[in-house]
Amino acid sequence: MHGILNVGEMGALALHSMLEVAKRRHLGDDSWISVGDLAGALEASRHTLHKVTKRLVEAGLLDSSRGPTGGVKLNGDPSEITLITIVQAVKGEINAGGCLFARRVCHPEALCQFCGITRDLERMITEYFATTTLTDLIDRLADGSGPIGSPWRCCS
Repeated sequence: MHGILNVGEMGALALHSMLEVAKRRHLGDDSWISVGDLAGALEASRHTLHKVTKRLVEAGLLDSSRGPTGGVKLNGDPSEITLITIVQAVKGEINAGGCLFARRVCHPEALCQFCGITRDLERMITEYFATTTLTDLIDRLADGSGPIGSPWRCCS
């Protein structure tokens, strides 16, 4: 299906960054992680990730420290940080919905038979993001009910 959820590159990097930092805390490591190390762990552009972490710091979701031993770390309890809060910090509203198909099939003036589905999916996705916390994701990944592959590997 095409176009059901689009958080964009910034939103995706924000979610992965926050999950990575929260996982480290969960494993007992609450030290600063440099943006370069975080970019390496996520296989992401350091430049883009710097923009993302800056917005997360501005939103109060991450703390930051400058200097050779500085970096970012989680600011707050991961059980209180929802996915929607993370996405909104860097992107604004979640863009769910839109046409289900890569190529529009319906006539522009006709009522699409699938419009109700996309509205329902948008509501469900938004509700899921609003009620799912970083701790929920960590628990899901740690117990093996997360994505296939290594229990700590997301989207593999």
